Parts: sequence; C-alpha cells; structure tokens
Amino acid sequence: MSYLILLLMLLVAILASTPTVKGKIGEGKVKYYLGKLDLDRYVVLHDMLIPSQNGKTTQIDHIVLSKAGIFVIETKNYQGWIYGSERSKKWTQVIYKQKQAFHNPLYQNYGHIKAIEKIIGERIKPPFYSIIAFDPKSTIKKMDVTSPHSFVIYSNQLVKLIENHDETVLNSLQIKGISELLQARNIVEKGAGRTHKKKVRAGQREKQVKVNAGVCPKCGNPLVTRNRKDGKGSFKGCSRFPKCRFIA
Repeated sequence: MSYLILLLMLLVAILASTPTVKGKIGEGKVKYYLGKLDLDRYVVLHDMLIPSQNGKTTQIDHIVLSKAGIFVIETKNYQGWIYGSERSKKWTQVIYKQKQAFHNPLYQNYGHIKAIEKIIGERIKPPFYSIIAFDPKSTIKKMDVTSPHSFVIYSNQLVKLIENHDETVLNSLQIKGISELLQARNIVEKGAGRTHKKKVRAGQREKQVKVNAGVCPKCGNPLVTRNRKDGKGSFKGCSRFPKCRFIA
C-alpha cells in the first residue's frame, strides 16, 4: 500500500511540474483573488477563447470590465527571478543561476487586446490595461515598464491595482454590452482549447523555419544581422526596418 501511495505522490508531482498544469494552478490562484472584487461594480471573465486575426484564436486568462476600462490579465505561474523590459522580445527567468528565456508576455497581451477591440467595434473605445500577474513565489527582480497602461505585478496585488482605478469612462450599460459581446464570441466547443494550442505550436514552428531560412515571418523580406547599440553581440532583424520591426 505504501508503495502505491508513493507512486501516486510521484505521479502528482510530475503532473504538477508540467507547463499546462502549472499554468492552470496559476490561473486558479488569480481566479481566487479576482473573486474578491465587488461583482456589483465589476464583471470578471475567465479563460476566454475568442477569434483573433487571420482566422486564428487567442486564449485570454482573465478579463475584468469596470467603469475605469478593461483589464486584460495574463497569468505567469513562474518561480525564480524575473528580468525584462517593455520593448524586449524575450524576458529572462533565473533559477539557481540557470537562465531561461521566454516570450515577452506584454506582446502576448497586446494581441489579446487587439482581439477584444475587434469584437467591441468602433463605437466604444475604452482604455485597456495590460497586466502580467506573476505568482508571489517568484521575484520580479528588474522590470523596465514605462507605459501608464501596462503593469507587471504579483497576483496578490491585482485587486488593489484594479480598485485603485476609480475614474469613470464606461457606464453600467456599456459594461454589460461589452460583456455580452465577449461571451457571445467565446468559443466553448469541446476540444477548442486543444485545437488552439496545436495551432499556436504549429505557428511557432513555421515562424522558426522562416527565421532559420533568413526570411522575416512577419512580412516575408530578408533578415539581416545587426549589431546591438550597447555593443554586446548582434541579432537578426528585418531588412525593412523601421517599416517592419521584427527581430529574431
């Protein structure tokens, strides 16, 4: 019996360490924190899968609608030290001196915001707040974010941040209308989430193939090697810069 218990504990530990499960755990924590918001003042939407551009979909962890605007929240259940800047393509996670790069989540959230804007349409133009919420067990060591509508915080700071925005730009009818539009476009069919993830992975592979071939995956023009301004190495960028700002 003790052997079976040990085996089950090992399986649980392995599952809990996978990116998918870790992500769900992080989303669950944020869902708990957002549950503390006054639902008479806020509309909170979780795990939204909505249409994006070019027939694709985008998955949004959390959306909060308030009189102050729309808060779009991307959850990162990471450990270690986190370094990054608003404009850099990659951020860095450091655990026991081991560095790992990951995509700038503010870029990811920008795509989420554009998808929401497309659904809402042109009649209402509320302010959007892009929030990257890290688990408190991580340490946001150095973060260069200057945009007044972008925030990189710990998940337990979310409620205070949202409540501190108390200006009025949307009325209750507009908030209800936006909520209904988003929920009407939310894709809830069985297997839709798995299909979305497969498309994302396929898109990433296709992008890397083009980069390896020296082709800009954004506009199709050649990539060229450029030296960094600080003199520390080089990078590949689109030859059409500044019209195309893709960097590999």
